[in-house]
Amino acid sequence: MVEVYLARQAILDVRQKVYGYELLYRSSDENRYTGLDGDEASMAVIRNVMLVIGSDRVSGGKKVFVNFTKNLLLRGVASLLPLEIGVVEILEDIAPTPELMKALEKIRAQGYPLALDDFALQGNENNPFIELADIVKVDFRQSGLEERAEIAAKLSRGGRVKLLAEKVETREEFRLAIEMGYRLFQGYYFCKPVIMARRDIPGYKINYLRILKELSAEELDFDTLQDIISHDPALAFKLLKYINSSYFATRQKVTSIKRALEFLGENELKKWAMIAVVMEFGKDQPFELLRLSLLRARMSEKIAEMQGWRQDGSSFFLMGLLSHMDVLLGRPMEEILEDIPLGAAPKKALLGKANRHRVVFDLVVAYERASWTRVFDLTSRLGIDREDLLQVYLNSLEWVDEAFM
Repeated sequence: MVEVYLARQAILDVRQKVYGYELLYRSSDENRYTGLDGDEASMAVIRNVMLVIGSDRVSGGKKVFVNFTKNLLLRGVASLLPLEIGVVEILEDIAPTPELMKALEKIRAQGYPLALDDFALQGNENNPFIELADIVKVDFRQSGLEERAEIAAKLSRGGRVKLLAEKVETREEFRLAIEMGYRLFQGYYFCKPVIMARRDIPGYKINYLRILKELSAEELDFDTLQDIISHDPALAFKLLKYINSSYFATRQKVTSIKRALEFLGENELKKWAMIAVVMEFGKDQPFELLRLSLLRARMSEKIAEMQGWRQDGSSFFLMGLLSHMDVLLGRPMEEILEDIPLGAAPKKALLGKANRHRVVFDLVVAYERASWTRVFDLTSRLGIDREDLLQVYLNSLEWVDEAFM
């Protein structure tokens, strides 16, 4: 039996909209293949993701970038990918041969885009893969500014090839890449604050913080909350849409703000309010950042439940949800947490202090980034079965998609 460890990383366009996802995986407890042929391991992942788990469940209908070994390309395994979303990624260590070129021409003729991974100038001046590639990926951690610009100048002529900047970690790198001609972007640049200094918060956002402070009262005043939400049409709409979603499966449609608040109850109300606030704060940020915040929240909550901490599930949820607030507001996390009603344990965790919340948070972030060695260490520490963790991840993806419907 081949264990499958699956995560994904977003690939965005110049408008910071999701173009697709690269599937990130390993077949063993280490960040390398051990005790199993690499082709068989890759084949197992492709088969499980595409035929068992389901590509839509992983991709949400967006493009899916999948790495292929030389042997799998020669065997025509790429045809397992759904044609409408599949992108065949050629690994950087694969050498071109006449036989392989014919196989790639056939794959491309079938309609699959080809992506060339980790392209560098040195040694690739006459690489025949370039003539077939639709997308060329450039690792921004392994290349210098001049090389990135030179690659862009040589390959972007005519507009046939899309350049993908990989491992982009700052907004400045993102901006410069656009100026050079890169049109797709992969990395964590949208997960870091533009500035880490005090910035004024717009008036409408301050109003949302006031809602959060109202929720921090020892006893919730539902009449006051009803009044606040009723005077904010956007918030009222979001509440009614949420309460009438398939997630709650209410028998009758809820049309009253008061009824919606009563139906939710205190814990679910706090979760919903936090989601609404984070989405409001994130209007000027990449949409994927909001999805990532919700994914962290749901995974944190479910992992806590697996540990028998169900009664504290809400605090784990809020910890994950608020983990990008420094990015959304452009202010230090320490400063933000002074104004947000959050318990001591999740606050400490978000500030990097060791506790059980932090362990769960570290596991979620490690899984999100496919840092498998770290994932394996933490699952062993918590006594979590890795197959169960994969299901938590996949179910959380579905829950996030439902939240954004």
